[in-house]
Amino acid sequence: MLSQSQGYGALVGIRGRAWVMYTLFRVLFLAVAWLLIQVTTPIRGVWAIALAIVISAVFSILLLGRQRDAMSGSMFGFFRRINERIDAAAAKEDFDDLTVTQGEAQSESDSINEQEDPGRLENRD
Repeated sequence: MLSQSQGYGALVGIRGRAWVMYTLFRVLFLAVAWLLIQVTTPIRGVWAIALAIVISAVFSILLLGRQRDAMSGSMFGFFRRINERIDAAAAKEDFDDLTVTQGEAQSESDSINEQEDPGRLENRD
């Protein structure tokens, strides 16, 4: 676990590495597949790009399982921390609302007790 003094930059460096590596490998597979299609076949343009995307996807599925697992783990942790912050903020807000509501109820009961006859209007001429 990281200490507080290492800060957010170190945390992004460790967890962001999985994203960077996976993305680099995907782009590399796409570029190599496109280059091979351009050199070895007469296919050009959009069809070459589409075929390169399909070929690179197959190689990504076969070869990048470890990087994909690391990336999904970091993504899960990232969103879990966001959800924990949201839950903590909601719980604090609920506690604050409960405190305010209880304070208002106490004020109302105090003002009713201070009146001699709460059902009668005061005559202030």
